[in-house]
Amino acid sequence: MSMNGAAVDCADVPCWTCRRQRLKCDRALPHCGKCTSSQRPCLGYSKDKPLRWTDSVASRGKLTGKKLPRREQHLSLSRVLNDPGLQDLSPSMRDYIAYFEQQCCQEWVLYDFEGANLFKESIRFIPSCPALCHAVVSVAALHLTLRIASAQCNEGTMAYKPNQHEAQVSQSVDQVRQTYQIPAYHDALYHKQRTLRFLRSEAYAGESCNPDGVVASVIMSIWFELMDSGRDTWRYHLRGLREVMPKRTLSLAPSREGAPAADLPQMAESFDTSYAVLEIIGSTFVKTKQPWQPLFSRSPNFDILKRCESQTWTGCPSPLLYVISLANAAASGSHEAPPDLFAHIFSHLHNFSPMHWAVADAETHHMKPRYQLACVWHAAVEMYALQVLPVPFESDVFKSAGRANNSLDSALHHLKSVDPADVHLKGLLWPSFVIGAEAQTMSQRAVITDVLEILWTLWRCHNVTNALKVLEKIWARRATEGSSGRWIKYVYEWGEDWMFI
Repeated sequence: MSMNGAAVDCADVPCWTCRRQRLKCDRALPHCGKCTSSQRPCLGYSKDKPLRWTDSVASRGKLTGKKLPRREQHLSLSRVLNDPGLQDLSPSMRDYIAYFEQQCCQEWVLYDFEGANLFKESIRFIPSCPALCHAVVSVAALHLTLRIASAQCNEGTMAYKPNQHEAQVSQSVDQVRQTYQIPAYHDALYHKQRTLRFLRSEAYAGESCNPDGVVASVIMSIWFELMDSGRDTWRYHLRGLREVMPKRTLSLAPSREGAPAADLPQMAESFDTSYAVLEIIGSTFVKTKQPWQPLFSRSPNFDILKRCESQTWTGCPSPLLYVISLANAAASGSHEAPPDLFAHIFSHLHNFSPMHWAVADAETHHMKPRYQLACVWHAAVEMYALQVLPVPFESDVFKSAGRANNSLDSALHHLKSVDPADVHLKGLLWPSFVIGAEAQTMSQRAVITDVLEILWTLWRCHNVTNALKVLEKIWARRATEGSSGRWIKYVYEWGEDWMFI
């Protein structure tokens, strides 16, 4: 009788996890005892061999250990969804993961090259990281929600508003109302809460079984907050990365079960690339600024900033991103600034050539938009540095930095010149906001409004509409108090931590 009971409670074959590690499996159902006691994901007892994420061409024969070029290592999404670890997902979750891969991933990078997209790379961790699975679904559901709401607003407003400009301005308000009625929005909120629950348990736990998946989940949660508003809540996730994750064993470890060692440093570098942009740009409109240092890799700082040019969506030239980090560090008050720091910062600005940057390592059809992008960022970074650094208005540094109206008009000209269909447009939200805060005349402000409306049409994110709302508050304040003061102080006074990227 006991033998019959054992036969009922045991699988016919060992689990795939024990087979891979050549361990004796107790074949317990639904998960073997060895996996349960060691807190490892059990790959189950299915007849089909589960996927093993490796960059080798074959596991046996003459091609054993041979590797394909990096661009060929991507696995199609259908293979990800066929992983045994995802078989219990609902059809809607699987649909959202497919939507994420097909519609969302390319928005994270300026140029969607194979092997240079953190979120496409992170999909491989979904089967072993519940937090990442829910984070992916929440981002995809919110992304889909905003586009459904946008389409509904387009149908409603265009029917009765002959003025295209008036219709565009009104759509953002209508979209907010539509959002709450869309089922995908409720899915987004539900899976956001599930993500936070898993991340909270990770924060209190010891060593994580999948730290790469956890970091990707946090970065993806920041993406969710940027789409949703760009206000305040993203800071909690960023602080979690700073305080919790450096204490864990991340991808700096030489090897880990189920992941080839050669792949791990690249993930750490990708995490630091995304973190650099989020930390540096995230500190710009926050009164308490955080000096930036890499968290996950040992790469030189400037190498990380260089990767930010192509592996994130901002496209900010690395010398200018470096200047922003220097200005943030100087304004943070965390350490006494060297006496020549201001001159050092502005010498970097003076020595930066948008044309040289645009033609370096660029395809021919990208040279003109890259030049326009570089000119816009160059002007905006200079304006920002003059706002946050304690440089007197009458100082030589301030006067030599180019505060004349023609500098502002030049930046606006380049903003207007960017083709709305060009991929580089996605990197212009932050510089558009900074240049917009400096705008004095109605015509100058109209240019900024037009650019933000194009960006909103491209993304349909509340982050963009909030940028325009804050600019309108700045313009109203400067109309009553004059333009001689620093607009950055208004942003600090209002007490909301915005990240406009």
